[in-house]
Amino acid sequence: MGEPVPTGPSRVEPLTTGAVAAAVTPAATLACPMVSQLDRWVLEGVQPAAQRWFRQPVVEIKQISAYSCRGMNGNPRARISEHAFGNALDIASFRLADGHVITIKGGWRGTPEEQGFLRDVQVSACELFSTVLAPGSNVFHYDHIHVDLMRRSSGRQICQPAAVPGEVVAARARANGGYAARRPDFGATGSLGSRPAPKRTAGAGASRFDEDREMPTAVPGED
Repeated sequence: MGEPVPTGPSRVEPLTTGAVAAAVTPAATLACPMVSQLDRWVLEGVQPAAQRWFRQPVVEIKQISAYSCRGMNGNPRARISEHAFGNALDIASFRLADGHVITIKGGWRGTPEEQGFLRDVQVSACELFSTVLAPGSNVFHYDHIHVDLMRRSSGRQICQPAAVPGEVVAARARANGGYAARRPDFGATGSLGSRPAPKRTAGAGASRFDEDREMPTAVPGED
């Protein structure tokens, strides 16, 4: 008899897209279906968006949470998280061939090109994954994009905030002088439960959220 075939999550090798390989760092442990879909997303969505907006490929994708055996929202009494099956990935940034890094936190409301790229990346993710949570979905996703392949009996897919083509968002940013308004757009996601509202700063800027000081750092366990 031959050697047994491993059935658990596996390490992600560099995702090859033609002549370009995009490395996922740090190394991520994911289930095989997730690896396959991630490879397809990079090939069909991420790299075309990078070429469209920056005329160069993505060479590195930084992730902050992959396989992690835990309950949803880090609650041991909650349902098992998709991360526990190696079926989810949290992405914090993309690095281009010239070294330029596009972070989710800064780029979502950054230059028109960064905004256009990230929105096109989200649009393509929503076509391939069953759950996509990006900045604006809730306070805990202000600095990363969560993607997973959760199977729901209803067949429902979650894409939050609503996906908008990059050209539309970039045009809006240019009309605002190059950058979008810095005020975050928070919405509720039914899958994550309620969260306390972020604190507001006092004084002249009280109508805006202080993203750097008041918002919590996203950590494994909040998806």
